[in-house]
Amino acid sequence: MANPNIAAATSIIGDTYQSDLSTANSIYITVPGNTVYKINTISICNKTASSITATVQPSFPPFAEKPLVQDIDVPGNTTLVVVSKETSFYLPESGRIRANVSASSSATILISYEAIS
Repeated sequence: MANPNIAAATSIIGDTYQSDLSTANSIYITVPGNTVYKINTISICNKTASSITATVQPSFPPFAEKPLVQDIDVPGNTTLVVVSKETSFYLPESGRIRANVSASSSATILISYEAIS
């Protein structure tokens, strides 16, 4: 399958995904066929008083995942903005975003995106 021509999009649907993070390098977003996701924001919220580290890895098929941020410090009771509207990017079909933190159940990830098809 090929990525859709976003200039001829028939559908643009905004969505937000939120989940607890764990120490496992888990997949949080996978782009379906004939769709491109415009990733507008990614943030990591540390819910504890202790500092943690976070890693966020997008993949852009056919290439392997590469860290967007790796083992970056997230101080206690703060939110780290990994991607903002000013640094948004397109994730092609079959693309995905993995993430993990140094302490399970200590943080949540929020991903705001537009599904374009």
